[in-house]
Amino acid sequence: MPKQQPWWNGAVIYQLIVRSYADGNGDGVGDLQGLASRLPYLRWLGVEAIWLTPVYPSPLQDGGYDITDFKAIHPDLGDLAAFHRFLTAAHGQGLKVVMDLVLNHTSTLHPWFQRARWAPQGTPEREVYVWSDDPHRYADAPVLFRHFESSNWEWDDVAGQYYLHRFLRHQPDLNYANPLVQEEMLEVVDFWIERGVDGFRLDAVPFLCEEENSRCEGLPETHAFLKRLRERVDSHGRDVLLLAEAIQPVKEAAPYLADDELHGAFNFVLTAHLFAAIASGSTEHLRQCLQDAQDAVCGCRWALPLRNHDELWLGDGHLIPEEVIQIIRAGLHQGQGHWLNWGINRRLAPLLNGDPGSNRVLHGLLYSLPGMPCLYYGDELGMGDWPGLRDRDPNRTPMAWTPARNGGFSSAPDPLLVLPPITAPGYDYRVVNVEVQKQLPGSLLNWHRRMLTCRRLLPALRHGDFELLPSVHPSVLSYVRCDGRMTVLVAANLSAAGASLQLDLSRWEGERTREVMWGCEYPPASANWFVYLPAHGFNWWLLGEVEEQSDGLQDS
Repeated sequence: MPKQQPWWNGAVIYQLIVRSYADGNGDGVGDLQGLASRLPYLRWLGVEAIWLTPVYPSPLQDGGYDITDFKAIHPDLGDLAAFHRFLTAAHGQGLKVVMDLVLNHTSTLHPWFQRARWAPQGTPEREVYVWSDDPHRYADAPVLFRHFESSNWEWDDVAGQYYLHRFLRHQPDLNYANPLVQEEMLEVVDFWIERGVDGFRLDAVPFLCEEENSRCEGLPETHAFLKRLRERVDSHGRDVLLLAEAIQPVKEAAPYLADDELHGAFNFVLTAHLFAAIASGSTEHLRQCLQDAQDAVCGCRWALPLRNHDELWLGDGHLIPEEVIQIIRAGLHQGQGHWLNWGINRRLAPLLNGDPGSNRVLHGLLYSLPGMPCLYYGDELGMGDWPGLRDRDPNRTPMAWTPARNGGFSSAPDPLLVLPPITAPGYDYRVVNVEVQKQLPGSLLNWHRRMLTCRRLLPALRHGDFELLPSVHPSVLSYVRCDGRMTVLVAANLSAAGASLQLDLSRWEGERTREVMWGCEYPPASANWFVYLPAHGFNWWLLGEVEEQSDGLQDS
């Protein structure tokens, strides 16, 4: 009997910010109670897992990624009992829950740091963090938040030393050279697994350890700890996802996906190349990126985001080529947004200038490429953003549920809202919201639901093999996904002009070809199979389909 696939193999992950999703108690801040009430919507939409950005106690100087207690819930969101109720409800809806876990750092207000700064040098309490008398150590490590910080070191008057912070100055780095730190963080993982969590999105994993004359990224000591983490997770005896945020080229991110290390990693290089392709109308760089990702780690272990709670990360030439960065800068609609640290702090729809065709073709690719597609809350509606808010808040605004005040997010007075709802022309919450779009058969929301339904019914798209077909048009990307039982052909036109092309389908000569979404018959496969794709058009076809499969899919 074949081994059962882990739950995350091909799963669609929906990322949300609890504080911005649904307010259950009317105080203006989203919470676990409100989120639990919206779980039927997520099941209706067709996603399979929910990724929660940090829900821990925090002073919220960095959206909750500055943590003061790893084993509790921020009081604005609820408590451990509320989390248990939410988790039970999510599992009751068939949804998995993935928590954000920040391994690299804490808040300066964490009790560990407060003890460390008062403890004498060389004591176990002090060595929980990375200290130095010289602020020029690890000089080759780039400053990640260059828009806010000029150095990776910050002086502490109480300690009489500098402490390392690869992120913001109020986020001191934990010292993973200290075995006590490693064990403490492993116990944090145990704590949440024992409460029923299904996975962890591991924030900033490349930066756990430091070494002179290096970028302090992906060092052997970091991988050694991640192997310990995997062993600890496996000891619980159930499938728990470990998903790495490693903002690195695929060859550098691939080692995190060793068989005894992590289960998945985000492919941020692919994200950038998808935007470059839609900006330029050319698939040349995108094809090479897809092939490189499969050569580095074959199968479905890459997580595939278009946008998330952070900026659209483009890097300093280390992540993606400068040529691709310039294509994105020239071709994407940045509007009133601005470049933040290494990227653009705007949501998907405004980046695409509100064009639903571009939105659909990018998601059509996302839902058919090998891996775990990641959908950011509100992008299924084409939600806008609020340029001018601080830092990365422009794309963290409240979810739009109804045309009612505050978009149905909260009944609180406007000044109490966690962030203002979107009222910009073309994105006003009174038009762009769940209630309105559910009633419109041609809406973006209903399109996403249909696509996710089709994906769920096609195992080849979830975990089938991937093969690029020869390029016959500079703007068209085509490939097949096959799991031995069915073959799905995908073709997508990334340009703003129509494209006619012939595909060589001689391997399936004479076999039935049927379009997936509406069940339309196409001519049988041949060596010169003709297809026309409109501007930003795409399609999925079943090849060699037997009658029993056809009837079942059509009836669904």
